[in-house]
Amino acid sequence: MYPKKIELRAFEPRHKLAADNPAVCGRSASFFCGCYISFWIETVEDELHISFGTNGCGYMVAIADILAESASGKPLSDLHGLEQADLKDAIVRAIGILPVEREHCGEVCFEAFRYAFAALRETRIEEFRGDEALICTCFGVSERVIEDFIAANGGATVDSVGDSCRAGSGCGSCRMLIQEMIDAAGD
Repeated sequence: MYPKKIELRAFEPRHKLAADNPAVCGRSASFFCGCYISFWIETVEDELHISFGTNGCGYMVAIADILAESASGKPLSDLHGLEQADLKDAIVRAIGILPVEREHCGEVCFEAFRYAFAALRETRIEEFRGDEALICTCFGVSERVIEDFIAANGGATVDSVGDSCRAGSGCGSCRMLIQEMIDAAGD
């Protein structure tokens, strides 16, 4: 019924949801086929644990399992912004190019995966109770911490800021803001 690589993932997924998972969640659904997908993310000592649940087809299960595997067991800083091209490459390496009629399965999975990381970011923002602006929501790094590093280190780069305090080394959404701070300090 399914190609062998899909079948292996679909019928024995490694990251299927464990019961009573208290992690943040991202969900999406396909109006094309009526299937849904949910990803749950937990962080344990900065290491990601990702699981999923779906009522989808074998393709959706296989894609979800590959996405969960691509980030599970890693620190957030190793994901480098979850570029969609990198995620698609991981899928192609594992199961090959998706047939056109199954591309929506991948899109729904990508969307839910990103929503889960957005929920994680929101949770971290809510936990931050500082008196200054929060620049990096992935690691809770404030504007003052970054400004202090830039002031103390002439010629600072976004990567050197990330090496120092981890800001900009998670999802990557704050890298442009950090660059603006570096540029402003140089004026």
